[in-house]
Amino acid sequence: MRPETVLEQLLGSPTVRLNALPTDQGIYALYDHEGVARYIGVTELGLRRRIHDYHVGGDGNSHKFSTIYNAGRMFHTRGDPCTHAGDGRAAKELRRMFSRRYCGAVGMPLPQCSKIELYALEIQVRRLAPKHALSWNDARALDAYEPTELLNDFLKEIGWPSAKSEAIARQAERWGQKLAAATAPGEV
Repeated sequence: MRPETVLEQLLGSPTVRLNALPTDQGIYALYDHEGVARYIGVTELGLRRRIHDYHVGGDGNSHKFSTIYNAGRMFHTRGDPCTHAGDGRAAKELRRMFSRRYCGAVGMPLPQCSKIELYALEIQVRRLAPKHALSWNDARALDAYEPTELLNDFLKEIGWPSAKSEAIARQAERWGQKLAAATAPGEV
């Protein structure tokens, strides 16, 4: 396959919901909640498993959606002694639901490719890709943020229970404290 053709398909095809991706190995592009391509990658695991489970859930090295939306009411950090029991789980559940509802991907199954061919194709496609389509690639840290208005609408749509609303409000406070501590004067 020509890398130019692959890139054209990744950036020019309509996105699909993450649970509708094929199960074969292949190359893919991740799209944020605004419909902008942000990441191009390959997987041997299967497109749906890698994106729907790992990029959303935060497992292993594949955690783009989990990282970018780990802010505000969707903030969760493991082992935080100040987090109330269950608050982090509620925030993480909301982050997964939000990502699966508003984010998309384009996946191209390539079951015939060897591991070497798959990774060589990724390198060639990434060389041709516009900068915005690679903004989450090779980033040591992604700046997490909460799309507040969209999240407000989503919470109304799903009828998020009051106990979980209180939990995610506390997580938003924790997020604010984390940001304040990171920007406090005199911090080294």
